[in-house]
Amino acid sequence: MMETRYYKVAGHMIGVSGEAEVFKLMTNYEPFAIQGDGFFVTLTSLDITKALGLCPLATEGTQEPSPCYTEELRQEEEGQTIICGRTADGEPVFEYRWWEETAGWLVCAADYSKGRLITTGKHTKMAIDNALMVLFALATADQQTALFHAAVVSHQGRAYLFLGPSGTGKSTHARLWLKYIEGSELVNDDNPVVRIERKTAVVYGSPWSGKTPCYRNVSYPLGGIVVLSQAPYNKIERLGGLQAYTALMASISGKRWDERIADGLHQTENALASNVAVWHLECLPDEEAARLCCAQVKSDYIIEEAIRLVREGVSVTLPVDGQSMLPFIIGGKESVILQRPGLIDVGDVVLAWVENRRYVVHRIIQIDDDCVTLMGDGNLMGTEHCLLSDIKARVTHVVDAKERTHDINNRLRKLAAKMWFWLRPMRRYLLAIYKKVKW
Repeated sequence: MMETRYYKVAGHMIGVSGEAEVFKLMTNYEPFAIQGDGFFVTLTSLDITKALGLCPLATEGTQEPSPCYTEELRQEEEGQTIICGRTADGEPVFEYRWWEETAGWLVCAADYSKGRLITTGKHTKMAIDNALMVLFALATADQQTALFHAAVVSHQGRAYLFLGPSGTGKSTHARLWLKYIEGSELVNDDNPVVRIERKTAVVYGSPWSGKTPCYRNVSYPLGGIVVLSQAPYNKIERLGGLQAYTALMASISGKRWDERIADGLHQTENALASNVAVWHLECLPDEEAARLCCAQVKSDYIIEEAIRLVREGVSVTLPVDGQSMLPFIIGGKESVILQRPGLIDVGDVVLAWVENRRYVVHRIIQIDDDCVTLMGDGNLMGTEHCLLSDIKARVTHVVDAKERTHDINNRLRKLAAKMWFWLRPMRRYLLAIYKKVKW
């Protein structure tokens, strides 16, 4: 006897119809189950039937299920093959194979809102999961939704995605966070969903989680995306817009030769690349890699939240790390007060996004039209460059370890900063003396 059950994934509704025995294979969907009455904003439906005798797609007169379709693309990975094509009537078709044994065929409506899965009785669960993933990903592609191939963990109320080709170590890195980063939890190990809601990217758990059973119906704001690659060392750096966009494309499923799907995914990928921090982590599978990654992505998230508040007119106190602003700002011990940049000038200390890859709190040493050159007071050489629009905030005060506030722009400090700039050839020795006295 046929029955229909409903599920809700990332705010999108899925209806599944089939025999009772079908739902015994769908325990991973139970956390997402909902009542079937009411109005569905989005409904992707799947009818599941078993091939008996002639397959509904069989060529007339044949004795074995032999779908008649034209192949468009074939994807093979770890024994699993997915072939996509079209029938003579133009219906999209997907054939699912496991080690050359066909598990089923999915025949879809043109907009992927409906599908019919015909199973062969072999590897049926694999066919059901793949069919629902395909329908979900393609039906929601133009609704600011993307199904990622990624592992994702949550930490302190935000989610972090780990991307990379199969075998890169996404699951391994996620487990390192669970082991070494206190408060981390696994959200999904293979197929999380990201949806943009009111200009905010939100990560959802899903009924699909690869080899690790993690089917959690939870959601978190997206804190950052990390692209992994194996290396004999640990190093992390921020990716720029185009690099970030390219990295996201490789991890999102979709028929990109379909104009509706391609346009929808482009809008989502562009929004994510423009508004979410994307990192490249070259790493070993060790504790140091997890701690380095966590520290960096959290640091940038805090800075960007500070920038958002400054933009709204709020003065923000931000802790400073490192020694690049010695002796005027002591990293690890002092904080800075940030305000809107307003009119800036040479000698000002600012928070800036430099070289399209990182934030710094450094001093402006030159302005040429729209181009700004910065240098840390504690740096012996080397400068950074950005545009005026990349100046995110102006430092007005320094808060010392005793919580005393000092105006960094008073006449005495400005004069000291000018003298210090001209003493660059002697900085190495002056800083050595300063550290010996202060530390």
